Amino acid sequence: MSFFTLLILLSLIIIVPIVFVMREKSKRTQTASIQRHQEYLASASHLAAQSQANMASREKVNNEQSNELTVINFSAQHPFIRLLYNEQVPKTFRATMDDIGQQYESTHHDQITESQLFTLNKLISTRVPELITDYLSLDQNYAKTVIIDNDKQNTSYDMVLGQLNLILDFSQKLNTQSQSGVVDKLLASRRYLDDVYKESGMAADNLKLK
Repeated sequence: MSFFTLLILLSLIIIVPIVFVMREKSKRTQTASIQRHQEYLASASHLAAQSQANMASREKVNNEQSNELTVINFSAQHPFIRLLYNEQVPKTFRATMDDIGQQYESTHHDQITESQLFTLNKLISTRVPELITDYLSLDQNYAKTVIIDNDKQNTSYDMVLGQLNLILDFSQKLNTQSQSGVVDKLLASRRYLDDVYKESGMAADNLKLK
């Protein structure tokens, strides 16, 4: 065997294993890279899904909070209260507004529907202040003497007072409805106690309403 042939054989013996080793190493590196990439994508997908779920949950809470109706807090800065104590507002208007406020405060707001409470809040917080503010922008002599509704012969003064009385009537009816709701609860409690005594075999004469 010639020296040249021996050299080639030795080269093959050395180089071929090295090539296989490097190829295997490259394959393992590529596999590990693919695995890490897949893990990264899975983690990113999980984080995105979790973030989306958290966002949806926050939006739901915010919507529920924004949709939740609250009872009006008649602070000194409330537009209804500011106008109630504004001496430029006619006394008859303020007296009717005072009645509206008293009806509102004595209403059991949990005994009326959300729609009714929303409407009542809107009337008191928005409609009444708009009515009074528009009226005050008129010349007072014009407001009380010039007929603006020929069918009913109403002046601006008459029309505003009529609308305030309608709002008062609406608030009175809701107040009466809310009182009835509480009475119904009391009657239900009474019926429950009657049933308890009947089931126990005891007389309930001492519990009868007089």
